[in-house]
Amino acid sequence: MLTPDERRLIENLIGGDAFSFDKIFRQYNKKVYAFSLRNLKNREDAEGVVQEVFVNLWKDRAKLRDVKNLEYWIFGICFNVIRKHFRKMLREKQHLRKFAEINSSDDHLSVNEAEYQDLLEKAETIIEKLPLRQKSVFLLSKKDGLSNAEIAEKLRISKKTVENHLTCAKSFIKKALVDEGLLSVLFFVLFIN
Repeated sequence: MLTPDERRLIENLIGGDAFSFDKIFRQYNKKVYAFSLRNLKNREDAEGVVQEVFVNLWKDRAKLRDVKNLEYWIFGICFNVIRKHFRKMLREKQHLRKFAEINSSDDHLSVNEAEYQDLLEKAETIIEKLPLRQKSVFLLSKKDGLSNAEIAEKLRISKKTVENHLTCAKSFIKKALVDEGLLSVLFFVLFIN
């Protein structure tokens, strides 16, 4: 049962009095936080529950006219917010499980592997079309990981010539990959450039 002071406080809150809301907040927020933390085991989630409880209290203050016990009312809101939080977490876990099942299926992997192999074959075909010296320089750089200086020494050409061959080879490959479509451009950006 409400005391006359609590009844007056609720009536003022229903009327939109921020001071009354603040007084109720200060009286119950620590209790709501402790209850939420006990159930959620996470401080940030518990703080979020406190915020949502008191936002709901403010939004639904007109419903307080028939309230006989303010603490029960507030903890009823709190219980519902926590229950909503658990349902949301359960849905997220279910979505993650479905996502993991879809992404770990053999069909998905075989499609990705097939696409990757197709891209590799396209890249190799394009590289094979390069002039012999450009192809040699490009493969020594990208496949063998040699520096421009090491390539120059190995092929007995100047470092500047190596740089020119690489520039020409990249330009040729980029144009050919663009002609193949957008997915190939992505391949170029990730693996060739």
